[in-house]
Amino acid sequence: MRIVFFGDSITESGRNLMDRTDLGVGYVKIVSGKLRLLYPEKTLEFINRGVGGETTADLLKRIQEDVIDEHPDVVVLEVGINDVWRRFALGQVVTPEEFRANYMQLVTQLKATGAKVVLIQPFVLPMEDKQRFRPFVNTFNNIIREIAHAEQVALVPMDEIFTGVTQDIAPSQFSSDGVHPTHRGCRYIADALIKELKKYIA
Repeated sequence: MRIVFFGDSITESGRNLMDRTDLGVGYVKIVSGKLRLLYPEKTLEFINRGVGGETTADLLKRIQEDVIDEHPDVVVLEVGINDVWRRFALGQVVTPEEFRANYMQLVTQLKATGAKVVLIQPFVLPMEDKQRFRPFVNTFNNIIREIAHAEQVALVPMDEIFTGVTQDIAPSQFSSDGVHPTHRGCRYIADALIKELKKYIA
């Protein structure tokens, strides 16, 4: 079984972009280790195609080479926070309509490969200047949830999970800047994702 992880810096997580077999040090690496321990009898292949700073539009530009041409059995799609971030950092506004169109194209093209698709919500933790991201993250996550329901694909609600756990635990335990996860944050992502991936492996 070949699982491709497609996304931004949350997925990239320090991988060597010149080494197409490198998994980085984040949730992808954790998922690969745990699933290999859980299913030693299975032939599992993990491919990290995360690239930092990218938006939904950027992923559409490389979906053919980085995902479709890999002939995946499962694709994990994690993208969206940079569609918000660029509004504040670069003045590049992605409207809800543009986000919906881009995200829908990604899901449609991924499903067309015959692969199972698992979506991971973009998330923001209540830290520093990232509070201003919240209304836009909410809007985009509502769109993602609608698409997941309409297209009948799995959704890992990481924004809701992190919102819940940070009621009792300091957000800094899960992210250093409100966006990029710490090792503990990566473990939370990995554990939530594994619950979905096990449905396709068992």
